[in-house]
Amino acid sequence: MRRKKTLIILCIILAVAIVAIVIEHAVKQHVDKINTVDEEVFAITNDEVTNLSVEYGSDSVTLEKTDDVWHYTEDADFPVDQDKVADLFSNFESVHASFIIDDVTDYAQYGLGAPQATVTFTTADGDRVVTFGDYSTIDQKRYICVDGGSVYLIDTDFLEDLSGAVGDYLDSDEVYDYQQLTNLTMSGDASVNVEYDPDGDYTYTDAYDYYSVDGDSHKALSSSKIDTLLTTLQSMDLSKYETYKATSDDVAKYGLDNPNITVKITGEVAKDSDEDSDDEDVETETKNQTLYLTKKDDDHAYAYFEGSTIIYDLKPEMYDEIAKASYESLRPDEIVNIDWTAVDNIAVNIGEDSYIIDVDTDKKDGNTYTIDGEKVDLTAASSEINNLSLTDAGSDYSKGAQEMSFTITLTDDDATQVKVVLSQYDGNSCVATVDGETVGLVSRTSMSTLREDITSAILNKGKDTDKDSDENATN
Repeated sequence: MRRKKTLIILCIILAVAIVAIVIEHAVKQHVDKINTVDEEVFAITNDEVTNLSVEYGSDSVTLEKTDDVWHYTEDADFPVDQDKVADLFSNFESVHASFIIDDVTDYAQYGLGAPQATVTFTTADGDRVVTFGDYSTIDQKRYICVDGGSVYLIDTDFLEDLSGAVGDYLDSDEVYDYQQLTNLTMSGDASVNVEYDPDGDYTYTDAYDYYSVDGDSHKALSSSKIDTLLTTLQSMDLSKYETYKATSDDVAKYGLDNPNITVKITGEVAKDSDEDSDDEDVETETKNQTLYLTKKDDDHAYAYFEGSTIIYDLKPEMYDEIAKASYESLRPDEIVNIDWTAVDNIAVNIGEDSYIIDVDTDKKDGNTYTIDGEKVDLTAASSEINNLSLTDAGSDYSKGAQEMSFTITLTDDDATQVKVVLSQYDGNSCVATVDGETVGLVSRTSMSTLREDITSAILNKGKDTDKDSDENATN
C-alpha cells in the first residue's frame, strides 16, 4: 500500500516536471520570436486614402473623400471637421515600433483577438488595416497589428486620439481666439457693453483699457475679468448637439429665435491660425460673431451661432455662469487706482476732524506729505487707499453713519478730484461711495486700518519718523 502511494506521488512529480518543461519550451519559443527593432512599421497619408473607417469600442464611423473633402458616408450634410481628420492621419504618417513579434498564432494574448480599435484605410491599392490591442505596462507601449500580420509594440500610444463616434468629427462652431477684443455686448439675462479704448480719457486715471459704455457714460472695467469672461465663452462645451442641419423651425423649437442671452463679439483674429499668438507681428483681421443662448429649465440649455446649422446642448451650469456677466461683475476690485506721483493734495475727514495733506513729488526722493508745512508719514496709508478692494460690488446697500472720507485732488489742468466715502453697513463691511456713486462693500478691517494709519500719521506730524525708528532700533 505504501509502495503504491509512493508510485502515485512519483508519477505526479513526473507529470508536473513534464508540464514545466513544456511551458519553459513554449516560453522560450515565444521569446525567440520577439525581435527588438527601431524602425517605421506603418506609414500612410491623407492624400493616399479615399475611405476611412474607425471602429472603437461600440462606436464606428466611415468617412469618404470627394474632391479632397471628407464626408460622412451616412449623411453628406454632416459637417465633417477636415482638421480633425487631418489630425487623425498625422498619427499614422510614420508609426515606429521597438519590438516586432512574427509568426503570431495567438493574437488574443496581445488583446488583438477582440481589438480595442480598428482603423481601415482604403487606397487605390486596396485596404490597409491597423488594429489596436492591449497596453503593455512593462514596456509602456501599445500592441498593434498591421494587415493581420506581425504584432508590434509601438513607441507612441495614440489610441486615445482615435474615435469611432461621428459626433467627434463634427465641424463645431467656436468663439474665436481673439488677439484683441474690441467690443463685447451681452443682452438679456446678462447685460454688458464692453469697449476697448486704451487711449480713452474718461476717468481720472489711464490705468484702464476697457470700459462699460452706456450712452456718453464710460465706466472702467477690469482687463483680467474681461479676459476671464471671454475664456468662459471660448470654453463652452459644444461636443453635444440637437441637430446639425437646423431649420428656422428648429431654431424656434429650442427657443433660440427669442434667446435669453444674445452675445455679440468683435475683435482681431490672426489670419493664419498656425501663427504664434504671442508674436507681436502676427497679421490680424477683424471678425464679428453673434451667438444665442437659451435656458429652458434646470436641465436643458442650448447655444446657436448666427449663420450656423448646428444647435448645441449647453450645460445649464455654463449658461448660469455666463448669465452672471454685468458691470458689477466686471468692474475693477479696487475702489480707486491712484497714481500718487500725480496727486496735489488729499483732504481727509475722520469724525468731526478734517485735514488737508499736501503732496510734493520728487522723482528721486519720492513723495513728501505735509500738513501746514509739517511732515506726515502717509506712505502706508497711500498704499492702503489703493488696496481698498470690493468684497461685493453693487449699488443697493443701505448706508449708516459715515466712518471716514477722503478727497484726492490731482495735478492735472482740471484739478480733478476723486472723493471716496466709507459708511457703516454691518460688523464686517462698510459701504463704499466713489464720486457720489455707491460701488459696493469693502472690508471693515481694511477701513479701520486705513483710518488708524492716517490718524497716527497726523498725530505724529512734524516728527522725523525715520530717525525715531532708527533710534528705537538702536535702544
